[in-house]
Amino acid sequence: MKSHHALSAMTLAVTALITGCASSGGSTPAVANPYSSSGGSSLGEVHVNTMRVFGDSYSDPRFTNSIGTINWATQMQGRGTVTKSDIYALGGARASYGEARAFDKQIDNWQSRGSAIGDGDLTVVYLGHNDMGRNGSPDNNLTNAKKGYSDGVARLIAAGAAADNRRLFVTQLHDWGRGPGVSSLASQQVIGWNNYIASVANATPNVIAVDMYTVFQRVFNEPGKFGFNNVSTADASRSATDTLYHDATHFGNRGQDIITRVYQHYLTRGWDWANSVSAGADSAGRINQDIDNGTLVLSMAEQKTLQPGFRLLPLGLREGDAFQFNARNSRVFQPFAQTPQGSAPTGLAFDMRVGSADNAQSSRMGIAVFQQDQAKYLSTTEMRNSKQYTSDAVSLYWNKPVSGWVMSSQVSHLDLSFSSHAQDGLVRRTLENRQRGSTWSFENKMRYPMRGDFFSVTPWVSLTNQSHSLDPALTSTLYTTDVLFSSNRVNEWLSGIGVDLQTDPISLSGQRKLRFGGSLHHTSSLSRDTVTVSMRESGSPNVVQREIFPLSKVERTQLGLQATMDVARHLQFSATYGAQLQDVRKTQSVVFKANLRF
Repeated sequence: MKSHHALSAMTLAVTALITGCASSGGSTPAVANPYSSSGGSSLGEVHVNTMRVFGDSYSDPRFTNSIGTINWATQMQGRGTVTKSDIYALGGARASYGEARAFDKQIDNWQSRGSAIGDGDLTVVYLGHNDMGRNGSPDNNLTNAKKGYSDGVARLIAAGAAADNRRLFVTQLHDWGRGPGVSSLASQQVIGWNNYIASVANATPNVIAVDMYTVFQRVFNEPGKFGFNNVSTADASRSATDTLYHDATHFGNRGQDIITRVYQHYLTRGWDWANSVSAGADSAGRINQDIDNGTLVLSMAEQKTLQPGFRLLPLGLREGDAFQFNARNSRVFQPFAQTPQGSAPTGLAFDMRVGSADNAQSSRMGIAVFQQDQAKYLSTTEMRNSKQYTSDAVSLYWNKPVSGWVMSSQVSHLDLSFSSHAQDGLVRRTLENRQRGSTWSFENKMRYPMRGDFFSVTPWVSLTNQSHSLDPALTSTLYTTDVLFSSNRVNEWLSGIGVDLQTDPISLSGQRKLRFGGSLHHTSSLSRDTVTVSMRESGSPNVVQREIFPLSKVERTQLGLQATMDVARHLQFSATYGAQLQDVRKTQSVVFKANLRF
């Protein structure tokens, strides 16, 4: 048999995607963002169900509307990030007990309405300005304010605001003492207050201290880089363009827009890291497929022509995903072999067949080295953030026919390299970050090829274990001080079951031959660890904030159909349809290919 994987073969493929955008056959669902029901990774796919806001005039739309400023909470709802805003913030409110507008009264008001915190809800607390006042608080330690704040946060946590799929944002203040109507004496109290807020967040996972201090310090220190000409006096007429303050104590539209972007950053930052933890799952799955396709086909087809010994095999070189089947063939059909978002890894295998030339039970083993994957986008945030990764892998494999079954095992180690890009024209910053990680994969599969009169059927089952980790990385961000990210090692077990069907070639007029094939398989999670992301901001070096992200359970059923026609010795056409049956509308694809070999 002439191998279509021969190193001398060159293939020209013309591909047309007709409809849909299917995920890779080895695609693993992203880490579940608590605010993304679709599992998508862009900010446009992040939707907070209900955002409850407790705060003062900075968060009270009634006040900001009265001075002609668009409130940050209103902006988030207007941009589609928030479905519903439930705002209890009141202008003039304090964290301290004792006033009708205070934090505890706002919580009383919320609880009196019987509005329980549900899945996908976000709770925001943004208080402290009025506890300091315009001249700084006589209580330099803000003891009463801290007492009211701690009690209020405890009530919200008890009500479920920081459950696994919810977040509670406690907001650190900008330098309140820089306001044109505020004494500079308040600046030192802001630092103490923000340290206290950080300690509140440090005490409970999913309670996140949102740093509003750093980004506005950058604005105060270098206003021109942020598009501001005036950050020291109030000018209502220009507060939407180049002036920070609308009045003596409040930002205008441009300042409120920066607040909005900081909150949006915190909605996705831990999630983006958690997604990277399991990024190697896709690559490991594709490598296993390529080893199957590149070695198992040779070990089961035309075995009398395969001599014992070593041979060098290219892997991952697609030739239109054409079918090359015969009675003993059990190639795993891959309808999702190539997608717009990435390509298969390519590599070489040092392959060895053990046994005699005429022994159908001879085993096959080898080592495969894969080059880097093409970069694949993991996340985008309104074109402001993107992350790509590449991988290098080494795999050991073994195939053995036993009493009609074909047993195979593959163990792979992948070194992952990530690069991310972030930019924001509003704050006029562009950043690049890099990080590294690794994945171990161990897969066992059993196949039972069966031969009919005109076709071959191969049912199979598989069991896969994968382990993923990321190296800790100090990461620059657009809005906060540098953040040291780290996370736990994540382990998962996956089971698979499926059946492949391939027909014999149908001879047509001339030299034309037509083949049909199909595949139906289901992959399911047996267990997947939870990802715990730890974040230490340089501005609060003694505080470690943690977010918890359960990995999405894999329940994926995929259908693939293909027809291939050889119209001449060197020309072949193929049509492939693939879909994930859980969501056919979003995952189905039709691909036509023309393959010219020369």
